[in-house]
Amino acid sequence: MVEHLTFNQGVTGSRPVRPTLKNKESVNDFVNGILAMVYSQDETPKTTEYLTIGGLELGTPRAKQQWIDEFLSSRRQGLSMRTLEFYRDILYQAVDIELTPKGINNWLTNLNCGNAKLSYYRAIKVFCNWLYKSKKIVKNPISLVDKPKVSKKLLPAITKEQLVTLIYATNNPRDVCILRLLFDSGCRLAEVVGIKDTDFTWDEGTVTVIGKGNKQRKAPFTKETGDLLKKWFSEHKAFELNRAGIQTMLVRLEQKTGITCNAHCFRRGFAIYQLKQGLSTRVVQSLGGWESIAMVAKYSEQLSQEDALEQYDRG
Repeated sequence: MVEHLTFNQGVTGSRPVRPTLKNKESVNDFVNGILAMVYSQDETPKTTEYLTIGGLELGTPRAKQQWIDEFLSSRRQGLSMRTLEFYRDILYQAVDIELTPKGINNWLTNLNCGNAKLSYYRAIKVFCNWLYKSKKIVKNPISLVDKPKVSKKLLPAITKEQLVTLIYATNNPRDVCILRLLFDSGCRLAEVVGIKDTDFTWDEGTVTVIGKGNKQRKAPFTKETGDLLKKWFSEHKAFELNRAGIQTMLVRLEQKTGITCNAHCFRRGFAIYQLKQGLSTRVVQSLGGWESIAMVAKYSEQLSQEDALEQYDRG
């Protein structure tokens, strides 16, 4: 039984069409009757964008902000605020695109974001799957959209030598602490922002941070970095910089030194440096809080034969 019907795109004419439904009519008879009424208007018929029958979208639906908001509120408990912001920031850019394979492909094609296009694909895929399971659309368009190809070029990673250059480029003790901690620990930006003075275990040289999925882990740092951190946190409760503040500091250093400088560059640098020191990918994965070893294995591709020979034990 059809409960209600709405037109999301109006039909031309002097009066709006106001169809009625008799209990004995089937859904198909009802829809066919409506279409006959639409095309019997005096003016040239204007195709409806889609029909809503019993809450189900028929035709060619478009991504609506209301749906995106419902999708965000439906995410499972424990999902980090950063992940929700990731979905929101990407999906709000998709408002009003056609939810068809062609519409999604056109949207992805017109993005100018390099390898980040894969993140957009993943977000729209999760959204389309949710729409289909929620019965808001009758077909899942993402099933006919191929995953974007990702460039295999190696992304920039901070080296030990570049770290020294960046440290010399700043005379702010807090910024020096942040730079050294990023390189020593491989911490994500969000993890560093949340650090408090009570999170440190000075004897073992670790700081407890909250990572992805609100999971706690202990991030390591060297003794030299620990001495600088201890001095800063003896007088302060936190770094007193939010996410944007640290990003601004890194951008300023990049402009000053010419070194590509963001939190992920430090995270990659941490992984590659530790691998060069002889740590296994599994150990580096644990220290850096990666959920999968695949990413660390990818970083290991930057190791040269010379790096491998340096680690070889000749007895």
